[in-house]
Amino acid sequence: MPDRRILHPIKEATAPFYVGVDVGGTSVKIGLLDDLGNSIDTGEVDADGTPRGTIAIKTELQPQTATELMAEAMTALFKKLHIDKHACGGIGLGLPCTMDKETRKLRRPPNLPTWADFPICDELSKLTDLPVLFCNDANAAAYGEYWVGSASGQSSLALLTLGTGIGTGIIIEGRSVDGDIGYGGECGHLIIDSADDALLCGCGQRGHLEAYCSATGVAKRTITLTMRRESSIRPKITPETRLSDIPKIVYFEAEGGDELAMEIVLETAKFLGIGIVSLLHTIDAACILLGGAMTFGGKKSPLGQRFLSQIIREVKSRTFPAIAENVLIDFAILGGDAGYIGAAGLVREYVKETQNR
Repeated sequence: MPDRRILHPIKEATAPFYVGVDVGGTSVKIGLLDDLGNSIDTGEVDADGTPRGTIAIKTELQPQTATELMAEAMTALFKKLHIDKHACGGIGLGLPCTMDKETRKLRRPPNLPTWADFPICDELSKLTDLPVLFCNDANAAAYGEYWVGSASGQSSLALLTLGTGIGTGIIIEGRSVDGDIGYGGECGHLIIDSADDALLCGCGQRGHLEAYCSATGVAKRTITLTMRRESSIRPKITPETRLSDIPKIVYFEAEGGDELAMEIVLETAKFLGIGIVSLLHTIDAACILLGGAMTFGGKKSPLGQRFLSQIIREVKSRTFPAIAENVLIDFAILGGDAGYIGAAGLVREYVKETQNR
């Protein structure tokens, strides 16, 4: 499989082009892809001189200002690369929230509260004179992996992004599963423990997958367990230690042979396996991918590989044999680029479908 993170010069690209936008809580990444899913070299470089496939702008508090900056950045990019704007098929806009389908306004973005009810798609389309398609950031990342990532060539997938929470994107036969009001794919809130004293999720409910397998969930479980048992982890957790740093401590201590740390890693895999089984029994996806920062080193780490193997064993022991034999469970490969790549891919799919009607 070609590495789609390799940047391609514009002279080697295949038109038409598509813009992918990944909106985060503090910044916006904008990238340009060609019709084959190749990321185009933007001419931008990191501090060490490494070429970048995206340009970044800060997320302004006011959505109108941020949208204008996005439009200006795209115009400057087209000019820099000597691309006629009309060689661009459209803009895919990935945001960490849902959108009202009728009004095309954003619904209460948790990290961008001032953007609520802003008609960002219509405004960006007006400023650029290009079609704009909205997508949830998790579904955008999933489509990136489906199009040119670990799931390339598969018919369907679910991507679980393990971070502070658990984001999920589901793609079936090239279509993003958004749901009626945009909450399709909230698989971090699958119930894996129905006990009255099940762990409390950040959403306020108990027993959700996110409460056990997100970085926050792993950190809280670790604190509880180290209060009960001796471990090399305990002295490394102080009142000043951030919750987000605790999974890293677990990772290093498990690699060093600490018994409790390894137990936490494998138990996390067990809980994930239980959640994945419920997901497979619902959508029968051909591929389940794991992404995000909380994968215990991922594919490049022996611990990450053991984590993945334990998940696979758990799934195979609990699901129907036919599903177990068919499904691919692996790590995602596009990392932080998946969002803008997938957003561009989704608008490409939309444009081509519209043209064929």
